[in-house]
Order: sequence, then structure tokens, then C-alpha cells
Amino acid sequence: MTMKALRSRFAVPFLLLAASLFVLGGVAEAAWPERPVEFTISAGVGGGADQYARFLIGLNVKNNYIAQPIIPVNKPGGAGAVAMQSVLGQKGNDYQMLITLNSFITTPLFQNLPFTFRDFTPVALLALDNFPLWVHKDSPYKTLDDFLKKAKAESVTVCGTGSKQEDEIVFRAIEKLAGTQPFKYIPFKGGGDVAKNLVGKHCEATVNQVSEAGPFFPDYLRPLVVFQEKRLDIPGYENVPTGKEAGLDFNYNMMRAIFAPPGMSKEGVDGMVGLFKKISEDPEWIAFAKKTGLQREFLTGEALKKFAEDYEKLHIKIMKDAGWLK
Repeated sequence: MTMKALRSRFAVPFLLLAASLFVLGGVAEAAWPERPVEFTISAGVGGGADQYARFLIGLNVKNNYIAQPIIPVNKPGGAGAVAMQSVLGQKGNDYQMLITLNSFITTPLFQNLPFTFRDFTPVALLALDNFPLWVHKDSPYKTLDDFLKKAKAESVTVCGTGSKQEDEIVFRAIEKLAGTQPFKYIPFKGGGDVAKNLVGKHCEATVNQVSEAGPFFPDYLRPLVVFQEKRLDIPGYENVPTGKEAGLDFNYNMMRAIFAPPGMSKEGVDGMVGLFKKISEDPEWIAFAKKTGLQREFLTGEALKKFAEDYEKLHIKIMKDAGWLK
């Protein structure tokens, strides 16, 4: 057999062996994802979580951070329990992830569910969202003090996303700290519906995020105060005081984080973390965060676990004060 024939005979097997060694040696990039990734949203279409999830998906489409599509799936219900149980049931599935609200921490507590955030795989915290107190532009309340005076005299009708979730937590905290009458709280499925009902004057106040109520400002709605340490760094919102500045020392933010099922492979976890690390540095995400008043903060792994544990302690205190926990 000629040398040329020998080279031809062994060329393909040699290349396959080399490729195998290349992968086994850890030089090649992880294969994740090899198929589409499902992004579960625990709220209805139009709310803050839905907007953020679809915005993040859009950034991946534009920049091809991963080669496979990310599919949004809305699973509202049970104050987030429906979505949480769905993702928790996908143990070992590297192609499932969940965008969280604070209900990710609170719902297992007050519903006494057989799981907590600790049963999920932490992926990334992207930002902390805001809670302004909104009223209709025609409202007689011009300041937080105006609103509290009325709320101390009689029960004010307010609306928010879900029952015993973030929005109601804020209003129940106001009750305790300011000594108001109990608010008449009307729950809706998503922040989009909440904003529209305030526009329609079906309630007197909400605590939507800027991403949800902002599109109706200043034509229909206006914020009286924002319950966080710093004022909103958004054009048009510079004069909105913090709660402390307005006389109510109360701060509260929404966690915008990503968790995934338990039992994921290292490749899957690393792939998801890498995806959101890239997104967190995307100029469009940075601009979006500034526009909506998000406080960008990127945490993963043990740091995210510690953050969630501290948030659980905070919410246990708030929920005990509200009488939701013993």
C-alpha cells in the first residue's frame, strides 16, 4: 500500500480521535444549549416580570448570546406558586428557568408550601426594582402627607398585583408604619392591569414599578413618593421624594432574578450564568435599567443565595407584622 493510501485510510479516524481528545481535555466550549430554553414568567402578560423577560429575550435575539431561542411562557396563578411548582418539577432540566418576583420568597412562606427558594438553582440577580406610590393625575392627593391624612380618616381603595404579594406587602407596611385605616386592597393578575385600573379610576392608588405605570405618566398618573433609599434617577422623576424624605421611613425593592430547576448539570448552570452575565453588560440593558429606575446589581451562586436568605428574613418580619405569619 502506498504512503498516500495509508494517509487516506487513517485520516478520518485520526481526526475523530483528535476531536474527542479536544473535548475530553476541556478545551472545547460547553455544548449548552443544544435546544430551545423555556423562560417561565410567574405573572400575566404586560406586567413587570413579563416585560423584563421579553426584553431579555429580545437582547439575545439581537446579539445571539446563545444560538438557541428562548421561549417565554406565562404561568400566572397562586401568587407565583403555579410557575414555581412547574419549574421545580423539571428537576435536572437544563432548559428551564424562571424570572422571579419577591413572591418567589414570600409565597412558599404564607401558603406553607413544601418547598422554598432553597430548592431551586440560583442563576443570577440582575437588578432591584422600585415601588413608587401612584395616584391619578386628577387625584386630590398632591403629597404623601395628603394621602396618609385621608387613609387615616377612612379606608382608601387601592389595587395591586395578586394577593399577599409585593404590592399588598407595601400597603400593609404603610398601614402599620403610618397608622392608617386598613386599605381596601383589590388584586389583579398583572401590573399592566393594575396601572390601567388606576387610569380608569377604579382605585385611588397603586405601587406599580416605573416599567408598568410609567407609560401613563404624566398624561394620566403621577407618583407621590418612591419607597427606596435614593430618588429615581430618571428624567421627569427627579422631584419625586423618597419615603424618608416625605416623612415615612420605609424602603422596599423587587428582586429581578433568575432561578432554575434543581439538579442541573454544571454545563447548564455555567451556560445560564454566562448568558445573563453578557446581558447584564449589554448597553441596551443598561439603558433600559436607567430608563425604568432599576438598580443594577449582578449576583450569582453563593452571593445570590445569601441575598435570598436575607430577603427571606426581611419578609418574615413584614409578614408577621401584617398577621400573615405567626
